[in-house]
Amino acid sequence: MATEDERYRQSSQFRLWSFSPATLLELREKTNSLAKQQITPRIDPVPEFLTSDEEAQLVKFFTIELIRAAQFCELPTEIRSTAAMFLRRFYITNSVMTYPPTELLKTSLFFGCKAEGFYIRLAKLAEKFPNTTSDQILAGEYLLCQGIRFAFDVRHPFRALEGAILQLRIRLPEEETRINNAHARARETLKFSALVTDVYFHFTPSQIMLASLLMVDPGLVDILCPRPAEGGDSDGDKAGGMRTDVYDKIMTTIESCRAMLEDEPPERMTEYWGTPEIVKSMKPLRKKLQRCRDPDRADLVALQRARREQAVAKPKKPNTTNDGAVFGDAESRDPKRRKVDNADDMFGPALGQ
Repeated sequence: MATEDERYRQSSQFRLWSFSPATLLELREKTNSLAKQQITPRIDPVPEFLTSDEEAQLVKFFTIELIRAAQFCELPTEIRSTAAMFLRRFYITNSVMTYPPTELLKTSLFFGCKAEGFYIRLAKLAEKFPNTTSDQILAGEYLLCQGIRFAFDVRHPFRALEGAILQLRIRLPEEETRINNAHARARETLKFSALVTDVYFHFTPSQIMLASLLMVDPGLVDILCPRPAEGGDSDGDKAGGMRTDVYDKIMTTIESCRAMLEDEPPERMTEYWGTPEIVKSMKPLRKKLQRCRDPDRADLVALQRARREQAVAKPKKPNTTNDGAVFGDAESRDPKRRKVDNADDMFGPALGQ
């Protein structure tokens, strides 16, 4: 039977959307460079383009806007998390200068509902946003699917957290209050910090979960991942516990994840990103985005309509009705066909004749 680690390595999240920090940075720089090359011939005069760092900052900003929109629409945590990851995945290989994030944000929310099996009427969702129609939400759906490479499965750390909390309650029955407090704070971290940083691209769900617990209560992580006994050999302690080198490797990884999560603690959702000063400070960047957008792809509804018209106008291949052309060797079947056609009885002669 495959282990949990082996099953995760077979998932699309690991195969398609796991990167080293250097690879992820290289991908974003390449996306930014390609977008500049494509947009330059279409705009006159050529504006000052966004840098890859500015694009990353805008993606973070619109991810937070997506989380706020999901909260306003009263969508469950799993859906807002899936939608946020769809948006972030899309803008790794697509530039915000090419496709408008304000439109893809709504599409990601709707498609996140689909991916998680949560039914919501499209018209009802469109009503939640000003000046938004159902067509605008649907227009970017296929683009989104292409951008995320049709990988609709997003593995979140929430289930891992619930399992860890159950284990802690069994081991520490007398510390219910401490565990409940850590549970609530860690969950808030996963609902915000994990979504607006790059931890999903670098770490597994269980590593992200342990990092969130490490942020709020390191002692509980020591219960889940006990330190090797002092004096034990490198192959494991006398009780059959974890090897020292394995423990050090695990904790180094979790510490790296924690450092990334701490860049955006949950409090920043309201104390930083929700302040008028930050909204005002983002205006120059958004204006810069408006000046360097791809004019051919700014309107997703018109883009979708043009592609449909192009598909309809495309000449169709001639329809082959000849059996011989379809199945081949038509001449060898002609004598048989003539023999049947010339027979007196349509079912052939009687048996024995």
